[in-house]
Amino acid sequence: MPSTSITSWVYVYQDLIMHSEKIPELSAKAKLKFDEARGKPVLLFPEGLLFLNQTAYRILLLCDGRRTLSEIITELAKDFSADRVAMENDVWEFLLALHEKGLVQFH
Repeated sequence: MPSTSITSWVYVYQDLIMHSEKIPELSAKAKLKFDEARGKPVLLFPEGLLFLNQTAYRILLLCDGRRTLSEIITELAKDFSADRVAMENDVWEFLLALHEKGLVQFH
């Protein structure tokens, strides 16, 4: 029987393949800003805020309602000189978590 982590990864990867042509976009209630006082990017929403690292900030900047998930991952792989396949799971999990909170929507 596969471990939970392997099973979870398989489901996440299957979701990614099925949704690679979806177009992610910040929901109307979410605003991407830069907190000058702290020198960090933040995602503001009615329930609070999330401090973002540079990678998360870059991902959300690319979620402009025009690019597909696949295009975003390709762009990030170029930006960070990283293996595209290695980035797929992390980007998808990040966006899926924000989607579950109603902060990112997919078209």
